Amino acid sequence: MKNVTIVFKKNMKMSELIDADYRLLLLLNRLKISLGFGEKSVDAVCKENNFDTDCFLFLANYQSNRSITNIHETFATLPLEPFLQYLKNSHSYFLEKRLPNIRRKLELVFASSDKGLQHIVFDFFDNYTKEVAEHMEYEDDVVFPYVRTLMEKTCPDQYSINIFEERHNDIEAKMSDLKQILMKYVSGTTDQMLMVNILMELYMSEEELEAHTFIEDNLVIPRVKEMEEARINKK
Repeated sequence: MKNVTIVFKKNMKMSELIDADYRLLLLLNRLKISLGFGEKSVDAVCKENNFDTDCFLFLANYQSNRSITNIHETFATLPLEPFLQYLKNSHSYFLEKRLPNIRRKLELVFASSDKGLQHIVFDFFDNYTKEVAEHMEYEDDVVFPYVRTLMEKTCPDQYSINIFEERHNDIEAKMSDLKQILMKYVSGTTDQMLMVNILMELYMSEEELEAHTFIEDNLVIPRVKEMEEARINKK
């Protein structure tokens, strides 16, 4: 695997960015940026897809190599809407693609395996999926619309981001628990290549969720609190 140390810039080719870190293909997918961009720059591709280039570079640099100095100060200079779009698209990605794909592979692993362990794994996974769905749907249906009303200065007083922060749970920790169960207790007679594939997906999902949670908890929520405070001070 390549040791990614490059800092991505808007004038570099999008193909060079992906070649530097193939994991950013997932970022493109979440932002609905299609392949086939030829020799176009990052800036040109982002503009064609109506996504703020500086926000894209922030996400790419953070997710790839955490290469953002003064991250909070930099985030404060960027528009908030593209990050809400990224978070909402990430929710769809996890709920409609990533988690169902992992479950389909688990079904293949346990097709003729220990029924007791099969029950434990699927019960754990399905409960986890339900928890993630409730978490993300609440953000989509309540939190993000609230933040947009703040941005539009049409916000009602009956909600606060503190309500969300108090109920915001850690959705990536249980992903680690599932990894441990599969590594330690699934029989060696199962399809080992399939098991490796599942574990790789779980590791990648955990990394993606950690980045997702950092953006929500450490960047978006403090920014929203500042907006709420500014609204109160204007009254």
